[in-house]
Amino acid sequence: MDYYRYTRKEPVIERIRGLMPKSRRDQRVSPSRTSRRDKELRQRRFLYIVMAVVTVATVALLAGGSIWEFVIQPRQTLASVNGTAISRGDYWKYRRYSLLQQIQQYQFFAGQDPQYQTYVQQLQGQLTTVKSAPTDPATLTTMIDDRLTVQRAESLGVTISDADLNTYIQETFAPVPLNTPTVTPTINPTASAWAAQTATARAITPTTAATPGAAGTPGAATPGTPGTPAATPGTPETAGTPGTPTVSPTVAGSATPDREQALATSTASFGTFVTNLQTSTGMSQADYLRLIARPELAKQRVTDTLTSQVKDVQPQVHAFHLLVATKDGADQVRAAIAGGKSFGDAAKEQSTDTATAPNGGDLGWMPRGVMVREFEDAAFALQPGQISEPVQTKFGWHVITVTEREEARPLTTETFDALKQSAYTKWLDGQKTSAAISSDLPATPTPTRSQFEVPPDAPPTAVPTPLPTPTRPASTPGAGGTRTATP
Repeated sequence: MDYYRYTRKEPVIERIRGLMPKSRRDQRVSPSRTSRRDKELRQRRFLYIVMAVVTVATVALLAGGSIWEFVIQPRQTLASVNGTAISRGDYWKYRRYSLLQQIQQYQFFAGQDPQYQTYVQQLQGQLTTVKSAPTDPATLTTMIDDRLTVQRAESLGVTISDADLNTYIQETFAPVPLNTPTVTPTINPTASAWAAQTATARAITPTTAATPGAAGTPGAATPGTPGTPAATPGTPETAGTPGTPTVSPTVAGSATPDREQALATSTASFGTFVTNLQTSTGMSQADYLRLIARPELAKQRVTDTLTSQVKDVQPQVHAFHLLVATKDGADQVRAAIAGGKSFGDAAKEQSTDTATAPNGGDLGWMPRGVMVREFEDAAFALQPGQISEPVQTKFGWHVITVTEREEARPLTTETFDALKQSAYTKWLDGQKTSAAISSDLPATPTPTRSQFEVPPDAPPTAVPTPLPTPTRPASTPGAGGTRTATP
């Protein structure tokens, strides 16, 4: 029974199993039996996969590059002023604007001097590489100064509203003045002339040595202007860009336009200017108002406020100094003066200040604000006839003496102008000491002056009168026809 059951049914089961699909494990396909079509399908599928991967990678690179160039990089912070960031994108716009201003200025001078055309070409080359070129320290420093001026203007009571900014734009682009200009303070001409005349009268008095306490002072005292600080360059004048209308007031025709016509012209000119500015620098109207117009107006009003505070009558001292390189040298010179040597002789022999040494170190009359702080503090601490201890400044070591002082002496025109010109720079330097400023670049170093700068009222440098060149006597004929020189 058992034998029959297993021998008769087994073939049937095997047949049924053979008709069923085989499992993956049981499938064994011989490579030699794979059709050509299957191979082509596999190769084509692999090619599609590779192409898809390459396409995705390319798109990702392009998208990443675009995001980096137009989103991430422009938002990078180059500097921060009291928590307000200066972005790389703003720097690019400001840098292009500055270069275009310089190009326009040099193009004007190139008509008179072809050498300026070389400068124009150099600047045009820089204009095309603003993004790839290293950050220009001077440009970034100017942007920092602008930002700080806008922030700290309120400390002087200076505020700038949107209406003020709109008025500034109208005035800048109008063909004629729209409002009454701000009256700048002027010096009392009578007092100024008296100050200059008294200084000259004292200087004309002949003296043999610049002895401290003497009534006269060595050298002529015609007020000169060496060392007068120049106005600190700020944001370039909004003179437009090449191919755009000049921002400075245009020359009006024979008929002076009325106010309404001038306003209409101003609006149209500003619209054209902004359109061209967007094309040439990437700067929008809002960017121009924020980066250029507002800082320029703030600087203008801060300067006006500071100069209005300059008084034309101030405490002044008539000072002399000598300058040497080391403290030991200053100590030795001071000891010699204390031992009886005149200050003027010591200055002529030992001072390295070539502008005042021939005059015995005479600096003329000076108020506070025209010399470096260390120097003027020492000078104003002296009474007539006193000699200071050695004083160190960035120029070296000074020995100072004062021969006269007045608590209310009129300023000369030169000194008055110098104080006005330097008012903004000194105010800004003071603001920087208390500001939180950070930058990716090292701060632009203040140029160290190779030579001491004298105050505006210092007498001109005395030039020694050259000795007459001895003439050789004419020869006289000697015996035998020879010519012998007369001794």
